[in-house]
Amino acid sequence: MICLIALVVFAVLGIFSAKYRDYAREAFDCVFRRLTLRKCQTSFDKKMKMKLTGKIMKQNPKAGGFVFKHFEAISWIFTLLMFLSLAYSAVSIYNFVVYNNCEGPDAIGPCVYNDLLSMNDPSCGSQHCAEFGCNCSDDNCNAENNFEACDGNCDCIEEVCGS
Repeated sequence: MICLIALVVFAVLGIFSAKYRDYAREAFDCVFRRLTLRKCQTSFDKKMKMKLTGKIMKQNPKAGGFVFKHFEAISWIFTLLMFLSLAYSAVSIYNFVVYNNCEGPDAIGPCVYNDLLSMNDPSCGSQHCAEFGCNCSDDNCNAENNFEACDGNCDCIEEVCGS
């Protein structure tokens, strides 16, 4: 199943370098043939197996031998990980667009991408300001309530926050 991973990687690399375009074509042919339950004619999977295990064997012969023996299983594991990663990323992007966080409607903490929102959002990066409005100008930020209410974010000014 190395063909599928190689197709994704070499398709992206092929955009920037002609060196990888032939690999991308071979990987596409291999993936297409595997999807139709046929073996790869180009022996692309064997070629990649030899290149990868050869590089690993230079560093650690035992690890290289293990990878060579279990190459098909390892490639299936990486393929499954790739699909799980894509699915998780798609769900996170959906939640980010719909709920303004990565976790969905029942999120406890902020999303790591909330800093992107804070550039255009009057919340100025604070959950309290997102819910109740922002009043965190530098003039009154050091006052007890404003500093705590704005989670210590004093970068926000009244003109930007609209208060």
